[in-house]
Amino acid sequence: MAIKHVLKNPFKVGELEVTEVTIQRPKTKDFIAVGSNSVDSAAADAALLASLSGLPESVIDQIDIDDLSKLRFHLARVWESYFTTKPYVENPTEAEPEKTPQSKTEETSLP
Repeated sequence: MAIKHVLKNPFKVGELEVTEVTIQRPKTKDFIAVGSNSVDSAAADAALLASLSGLPESVIDQIDIDDLSKLRFHLARVWESYFTTKPYVENPTEAEPEKTPQSKTEETSLP
């Protein structure tokens, strides 16, 4: 499954008209594509987004900042799955809500 983001600000790069960005479920190769970029940098996000979407970084570089901020929401969840044991959920609204432990009270009888 993939996440499709329709761009609020579509653009052209040469003959390519970019109206949406589709992010695939992450694989190891996507994190390798980040290379030596610091993970907290825009370059790392651009490299990861390029790998996840299949678009060249030269196209990713042209994405409007308003659209990028929405895409970074998805990238943050991808990074979180990489750095933690939390599983990657493509659509968190469809995810099962976390179960909170209910406190158990023991009944005791007074003497």
